Amino acid sequence: MEKNGVNWSFMETKMRFIGFKFVNVEENGRISIPSAYRDATDAKIFFIVPGSNKTLHLYPEESFLKLEEKISKLESEEDRKIITDYIYSNAVSIKRDSMWRISIPQHLIEYASLKESVKIVGGNDKLDIWDPKSHDEYNKSLLTEGSATFKKIGI
Repeated sequence: MEKNGVNWSFMETKMRFIGFKFVNVEENGRISIPSAYRDATDAKIFFIVPGSNKTLHLYPEESFLKLEEKISKLESEEDRKIITDYIYSNAVSIKRDSMWRISIPQHLIEYASLKESVKIVGGNDKLDIWDPKSHDEYNKSLLTEGSATFKKIGI
């Protein structure tokens, strides 16, 4: 498809999660994936990987497979080993139900310091699950510590 002389087909077919939504955490650790993100994927299987800054990365299966491909292309065998050892020992595979709910294991809830409400943040091809206060602090630090980086692209 062409708009204003630009081919947009890549943009329209690429999985993309943007923005953020707040959702409640049920007593059993279950959360609902917001409807705003459901159009970007039809995945039934997701992978949760603990990340830095006490966030949880939620990868649809397709994105996780792409991550595995990126890892396999790393030049350094040592880098591949470090990353695969971390991801495969800490990742959890989960299946969503028909109402787009997933259950986060207790050890990951504790790792990310999640309480009764979480902030789900778009991360392009994955979603990040945050404690709302932790994400606000992280976001503020990005704007102050990363200001030179933002200027490089005119933000």
